[in-house]
Amino acid sequence: MTQIEKIKEEIIMHHDGTTAYSPGTSAVFLQTTDTSNIFGVPDREPANITVKGHDKETMPRMVPWGANNDLPNKIIEKSGKLAQMNANLWFNVLLSYGDGIKPVKITGEGENKKIEPYTGNDEIDRFFEENDMQLYLLEQMTDMHWFFNCYPEIIFNGEDGDKRKIVELRSKEASFSRWSEMNPENGRIEWHYYFAYWGVYQPCEKYPCTATNVLDHHTPLRHLREAMTEDLKKPVKARRNRFIVPVNFPSPGRNYYQKPYWYAIFEGGLYDFAMKILPFKDAIMRNQALINYIILLDPDYFKEIFRRESITGDKEQKARMKKEYKDINDFIKGNENSGKSIITFQKKDPAGQPYPMIKIDVVKNEMKDGAYIEDSEEVSNLIAYAMMTQPALVGPPPGKNKTINGTEARELFIIKQALMKPFRDRILRPLYLIKSINKWPADLHFVIPNLELTTLDNNKTGSVTKVNEPLK
Repeated sequence: MTQIEKIKEEIIMHHDGTTAYSPGTSAVFLQTTDTSNIFGVPDREPANITVKGHDKETMPRMVPWGANNDLPNKIIEKSGKLAQMNANLWFNVLLSYGDGIKPVKITGEGENKKIEPYTGNDEIDRFFEENDMQLYLLEQMTDMHWFFNCYPEIIFNGEDGDKRKIVELRSKEASFSRWSEMNPENGRIEWHYYFAYWGVYQPCEKYPCTATNVLDHHTPLRHLREAMTEDLKKPVKARRNRFIVPVNFPSPGRNYYQKPYWYAIFEGGLYDFAMKILPFKDAIMRNQALINYIILLDPDYFKEIFRRESITGDKEQKARMKKEYKDINDFIKGNENSGKSIITFQKKDPAGQPYPMIKIDVVKNEMKDGAYIEDSEEVSNLIAYAMMTQPALVGPPPGKNKTINGTEARELFIIKQALMKPFRDRILRPLYLIKSINKWPADLHFVIPNLELTTLDNNKTGSVTKVNEPLK
């Protein structure tokens, strides 16, 4: 066999084994994705866990986030593989940030309303100096856009009487956070559980989770005042100095963990389709060849082989994957296999119906010129639509001759900023709680100013100016 013939018969496999290409038969092998059931059962049966400093029998059970208590990890993993989703999420976070959190003083009303920076109050100045409020805002906005759930934590100074103040405001990582089961007597979620390995293993004696009291979702300020009154009866060292202020963007039908509207990208199959396009185009461009066959393999195809054949090593698994690709390729090449069928294992869907783990499609050769370009544009636009972003603001306008001028871009930017107000209002809520407890001045307000893009005819430098209208 000549060297050219060897190359034609070679299986070119991606380093992780998820895709492969056969120059001899012009076949592309793809391990498909299936994210339509990524969420599973919304609220699985709560579980008992080990909590640091608490008796396991007295603590309420933990409510899993997703069917396997690893939904945040899955969202992060899946989104990280699709550039459009990452870019849209990043854009939404950056736009929400605006000009950062600012303390301001508001005087007057109507045309006489005056807004200016709040300065000269030592306690407020010290609070903003000692807390990284801009990092707090970025962390909260990130969790809000990714998960619609935020977990800000307020911390007291441990003093008594009038000296008892809230001195710290932190953002607890959403992917590490879980709620306790609601108290059936008052309908409250009373505990927040924090653990870095949810979905990997349960908290145990060696690696327990930490627990923090949670304020009432609907009346957090009143609840905090009640808790502080109760704590006055206790010794100073026994008083609760930390509380979680529940903050979220509500979604219908969710009791514990909210569900962002853009998750429809997963449930509707758009994500799965998008993940198939790039391997097609890559095979065409790198190999400069037509695609005659598309072999779609179920995500569990190789997992089942590894399980049945007890293959555990990474090197051995990749070798077995390459052999399987070659076996399938040998099956489809040549006319001598015409009319034959391939035998493989099956599994059942949630309805109990069997479906194949492998599917072989014959592709028409007109795919070569501009293959899947229009599909790429459509997918990018649909993803942007689901995530409420304008493609022209995030990246190059899709398609040929689809341009956007500066005025259109500016107006779209302003509209998008206006839609960020509900998110900003929710993020600022804990600061107003702190203002009330610390007895800060009534004319103190907190705002996240927008950035206003000006035209050169109004601003010769083309610089950015700020709009300091407060959020009410």
